[in-house]
Amino acid sequence: MNSDLINLFAETFGIAEERLVPDATLESLGLDSLAVIEFLFQIEDKFGIQIPDQANPPRTLDEMVQMIEPLMPDGKLPGNTGSPAA
Repeated sequence: MNSDLINLFAETFGIAEERLVPDATLESLGLDSLAVIEFLFQIEDKFGIQIPDQANPPRTLDEMVQMIEPLMPDGKLPGNTGSPAA
């Protein structure tokens, strides 16, 4: 999974990186819907992208990566390890 995104997530929410696995639900990590939206704004600022309004916000870290990567100029987030696992 993307190391830059994991680092930003861990720093923002104070969650140990070993808990940040692709299938971890954002709810299980203690995030409510407002925290998810605020984090998406933070991602937009950090990576200089525009995330379209989502009817269904991501529920897992993997869904978040899948939503963000296609928006990057080269189709990948910086720091992507290239494997689906963390």
